[in-house]
Amino acid sequence: MKYLKLFESWNPVSDSAFAEAQELHSIGVVSDQELEDLVRLKQIQHRILNYKGVGSLDLSFCNLLTGLPDGLTVNGFLDLTDCTGLRSLPAGLVVEDYLDLTDCTSLESLPADLKAGDDLILFGCSSLTSLPAGLVVGGQIYK
Repeated sequence: MKYLKLFESWNPVSDSAFAEAQELHSIGVVSDQELEDLVRLKQIQHRILNYKGVGSLDLSFCNLLTGLPDGLTVNGFLDLTDCTGLRSLPAGLVVEDYLDLTDCTSLESLPADLKAGDDLILFGCSSLTSLPAGLVVGGQIYK
């Protein structure tokens, strides 16, 4: 779909792009599921933009999310379960608690300087073929 090209990188979805998708939905160009996915992406982006680094961050079940902003530090857990469009994580990502990447099927690699204070969960990450040498995990790695 044309509007999906707007979300190829970490750039928040503009209100005008969202309105365009809603208009396309009203004439049948955008399906109900595609509009639901876009609404979920807008919710996730709102959480990220308003996150102050305190507490956990649940971004799960957003298949249009393809990446995260640079410099992200999460003071609790980071849940990215079933973010099937997620292709990469930012360099320098620090998660003080566990990092759940279950079923992130498009994720091909992890940043070399990734730090997870507790478990790293990689079940169903079918495109991930290796782990970086500099990976720091305070708990277990589940894959």
